[in-house]
Amino acid sequence: MSRQANTLQSLDELCRRIDRDRLIATTRDVSQEVRLSGSPEERRTFELLKSRLEALGAQVHLTEHPGYVSWPGQASLEVSGLGSLPCITHAMARPTQGLEGCIVDLGAMALDEVAKTNAQGRIVLLDGVANPARVKAAEAAGAIGEIFVSGERRHEMIISPVWGSPGAQDLARLPKTPSVSIDQATGEMLRRHLQKGRARATIRAEVDTRWRQLPLLQADIPAPDGEQDFVLFSGHVDSWHLGAMDNGSANALMLEMAHLLAPLRDTFRRGLRLCFWSGHSHGRYAGSARYADEHIFELREHCVVHVNVDSPGGQGATDLSHAIASAEYWLLARDSAGPESDVPYVGTPPLRAGDESFLGMGVPALFMEVSEQPPGSEGGSGVSAGGGLGWWWHTPEDTVDKLDPDFLVRDARIYLRSLYRLLTEPVLPMQAAAAAEEVLRELEARARASGGRLDLDLPIGLARQLVRRARELDAEAEDLRGAAEDVDPRQARRVNRRFMGLQRALGPVRYACQGPTGQDPALAQNLLPGLDGAAVLGALQDGDPMALHLQVDLGRERNRIALGLMEALKALR
Repeated sequence: MSRQANTLQSLDELCRRIDRDRLIATTRDVSQEVRLSGSPEERRTFELLKSRLEALGAQVHLTEHPGYVSWPGQASLEVSGLGSLPCITHAMARPTQGLEGCIVDLGAMALDEVAKTNAQGRIVLLDGVANPARVKAAEAAGAIGEIFVSGERRHEMIISPVWGSPGAQDLARLPKTPSVSIDQATGEMLRRHLQKGRARATIRAEVDTRWRQLPLLQADIPAPDGEQDFVLFSGHVDSWHLGAMDNGSANALMLEMAHLLAPLRDTFRRGLRLCFWSGHSHGRYAGSARYADEHIFELREHCVVHVNVDSPGGQGATDLSHAIASAEYWLLARDSAGPESDVPYVGTPPLRAGDESFLGMGVPALFMEVSEQPPGSEGGSGVSAGGGLGWWWHTPEDTVDKLDPDFLVRDARIYLRSLYRLLTEPVLPMQAAAAAEEVLRELEARARASGGRLDLDLPIGLARQLVRRARELDAEAEDLRGAAEDVDPRQARRVNRRFMGLQRALGPVRYACQGPTGQDPALAQNLLPGLDGAAVLGALQDGDPMALHLQVDLGRERNRIALGLMEALKALR
């Protein structure tokens, strides 16, 4: 009998060991206090997690690093003729002791229209949860402040587009205006008032933004025989209010995975590294971004995938079809989530959200939120392809009673299936051709969008070669998987290194403009984001001089993508 079979009879048996009561009890322990990034309360939670991981025999390191974080304080909104309206302010918003101006209602206006509106010297009223893109557009229009109508409840948000702690060159991109949010009922009352004529508003807001020392917890369960490759499994600890779902249940799920997998470490083909971040909610992913900066060489050399967990187990979270996965891990995501739902898994490409601080350096992504409210139901998530994370998301009502223990166990099974396979299978459970085909499709789409004005023949030709090579690699990998426990570990390692080489070469162009060492803004982003100007180029009138400027930028991006594809082809040889 194989060493894996000696350890447990089946993955299903391991899933049955997930302890429902332990998951809920750990969530309660973690979510007893409000965990602002860099606060003493957050530090106590990190110490709790550290002690429990040490008890499991993990190699644990709790360190600190500086992070630029923002704590929203008290806020008020006074409107002439209406009086005081209940509101909240937001992380990274500009504080003010009294900003006054006329209100202009822009509603749900598209971003490009907001930016072109003349809102000079005015406070704009906008629909939706507060977010960096709408603040940026309002400021471009000359707005001096923003009032967001965030839905039935006021959702806490961070409005900086800067990913991680800002460098000196990022300071100019931080928000320059105060922002507050009101709920839907208050917004409707304000709009009825505005229909009667002009109204002036006065915003007061306290926002404490500064450098603070942030904890970072790393726990390693290494593979035997000194294998250095690892799976990065991460989640944030900081919270808005008590944050039982976001992210207490995720912290509990991570501990449960460590509890179940640590006894199986002798079966590991690669190590498990758990990282708990601060600075997610109040520093725009300051913890994971700092980790990416300090561990870039180790991550590029040895991290096979980043598995993230955020907000599992919510009540009513029955939609499992949109969980995030890089194309090469789509099948693994489907096979892990599929047994838990009658709805086919569709998947979502990695988003410029969560703690996905590693995509640009070529580390693929798997998961963030695996379960959501069904589309059309009441939710609050602005980064969701489904129905969001429930009305309590980012509100004081995010408490343990908003969790469904059975759904939390269900979500834990999804993570356990994925992690177990990633840790124990000799050949990584990924498909290289899926990544190459994704890039080829996107290049062809961008060429069409440019109306023939952008010559992408070189990268398209290279991508077609890459698809052929990647399919050959997948076939070789499948032959090795068929050998099961008899696979030659040296052959498996060679295949895995080629898989990883492909990802390292494609990641900086597939998911980023800043390349492997920088961080793109925390704004919505497409695949091959450096080619976003192709559609703009295609829409320009003949003779427009802007076309020549765009062709300079896009020509350089074409070359950057071609170089990445050349490196990917080398990696597959």
